[in-house]
Order: sequence, then structure tokens, then C-alpha cells
Amino acid sequence: MSGFGGKNLLLLGDSIMYGSGNGGVGVGEYLSADLGFNLIKYCVGGARVGYREGKSWVIEQVKNAISQGVKADYIVLDGFTNDCCRSSDGVHDVPLGEIAEGYECFDIFAVEKNDTNFSNCLENVFAALKKYYPKAKILFVRPHKMGKRDKTSQKIYGERAVEICRKWSVEVADIYSESALDTFLTEHRDAYTFDSYNQGFGDCTHPNAECYKKFYMPIIERKIKEL
Repeated sequence: MSGFGGKNLLLLGDSIMYGSGNGGVGVGEYLSADLGFNLIKYCVGGARVGYREGKSWVIEQVKNAISQGVKADYIVLDGFTNDCCRSSDGVHDVPLGEIAEGYECFDIFAVEKNDTNFSNCLENVFAALKKYYPKAKILFVRPHKMGKRDKTSQKIYGERAVEICRKWSVEVADIYSESALDTFLTEHRDAYTFDSYNQGFGDCTHPNAECYKKFYMPIIERKIKEL
């Protein structure tokens, strides 16, 4: 725990951060137990980076943390798991959008709900974290290959997230590329994800305890120590 005990960890994002498939024990709880962080948890299952009516919005998570005076030494977040969901007509829950030129056109408190897109909202998140938490160390988690998401969509959104992280000098724990976890494989689906729908098999998306310990936390903890 040396070097992390007593440090505040702000956790943002969706159900994978929250631990929805593991009784609410997610990335933050493991980091707290293993490294000694004080956990401050704003992530919510179903969250989108871009706005989607009736769903938690990562923009609001960040705004709430700032407005409530949360102090953070480390910030860990994910995003796009739900943005890249596609309806039966092929439309994504949140459009991909484009990366902006420069760094000056962002104000998280001015982002409107209408016509949001993933790229602009993620840039607003990073701009705000850099502005309001200038000394905090930030890690973005790119989730695993998920059998309940369109292969092409999750790759495109994931690569866009990594590209935006590169622009904003945010480190990435890339579970998608750096681990062998692939829940398109039946054996991985059932061994490592929770049966959220009581169908007798894993849901492809929500990590169970074994999944966090085997695939997620080794990469995340290594990256945290390198920040």
C-alpha cells in the first residue's frame, strides 16, 4: 500500500467501474483493498459519456464531483460501453462525433443535453478533470471485447477513446488490447461474466470477481503504479 494509503480515488463511469456483476464490488473497491485508496464513487450502471434520456451521464458525474468539492488525487474512469449500443435499426445510442482541434473550446458546465456526441463529451470530461483537478493522476479504462456489443462499433468507439486520451495526455488501461478476455467466446462469457438476466449463462458484459481479479485489476494496478 506504500504511496497510496490515504489518497483519494474518484471513480467515474458505468457498471464495469461500479461492479454491477459483482455485488457492487468493482474497480474502486479492489484498488482500495489492494492499494489503500479512499474511494469516492460516482459511477452508475448504464451511464453514457454522451447524453441519453433516462440514463446516467458521465458529464453530470463530473459536474457533481466538482460542485460538491470532491478532492481527488487519482481519477479512474471508463466510457463508451453503452454509448456504442446499437438499436435494431443500427443507430448508436450516442453518435461518435469528431475530435475538436485545440483545447480551448470546452466548458463542462455549458454542455447541453441536446445533440451531444461521444467524442465531444469525452473531451469535455478530460478538459474539466485537467482544469479542476490539475494535480490528479488520471487513468481511462478501455473495457474488454464484449460479446453483447457489435464488434465493429466497440472497436471504433474504443479506438476513438484511446485517440482522445492521447490528445489529452491521459493514460489508458487497455483491457481490450492487453488482455485475453473475449466474451464472444462462450467459455469466457460463462466463466467471467455475471448471469444478469437469469438465463443460465454470462451476460458478456459485467465482470464477476474472477474476471476483475484475473483480467482487469492486474492491468489497472500496473498502470496506476506507473502514473
